[in-house]
Amino acid sequence: MAASPAGQAVVGRTVYHPDNSRTETVRDMNVREMTETTYNSANALISKKVFLLNEKGEPLQGNIYDGRGNLVARAQCLYDEFGRRKEDRLSNMKGELFQRIVHEYDASGKALKPKVMNLSQSPTIRPAAIDFTTPPGGVPAGVSPDAGSPSSRFAPTQIPAASQQPASTPSSGPKEEKKPNFFRRLFKKE
Repeated sequence: MAASPAGQAVVGRTVYHPDNSRTETVRDMNVREMTETTYNSANALISKKVFLLNEKGEPLQGNIYDGRGNLVARAQCLYDEFGRRKEDRLSNMKGELFQRIVHEYDASGKALKPKVMNLSQSPTIRPAAIDFTTPPGGVPAGVSPDAGSPSSRFAPTQIPAASQQPASTPSSGPKEEKKPNFFRRLFKKE
């Protein structure tokens, strides 16, 4: 019975970007997996990418998650007959290709600058905006009042611009009485 080889090292690195965001990469060859997590300058998770690696430690395929952990895209890496990366393909959850990155090499085999081709159907990979100005149970302007879930307060569903009604429409019906704002009610003299 042969002894199992000793575990490979887990390697991690952090890259700081000019906009004060950072990307942390952890490569674990014991399970052939690489995880990249990107945080914005406020330390909020923007995206997480998890890749399956080949025996050389290069990515084969992966999943891309947004800042809330939702799967938003898939990646596939293709290699040529010499084992060099030939193309990276990113597709959305409908299977529609939205980005291709083509890797080319000169006559001596030196890698040239990759060519990025952005197509349509790109998923949004950004942290969702949180509206702290909306009262609990309240509905912010421009948001569907029947958004449904309690979490809609944190990630409001926007009404398409074509279906929005103008803020002031002349009507012959009864006019609604305007309530005084919070500070006027607070400091009201009687």
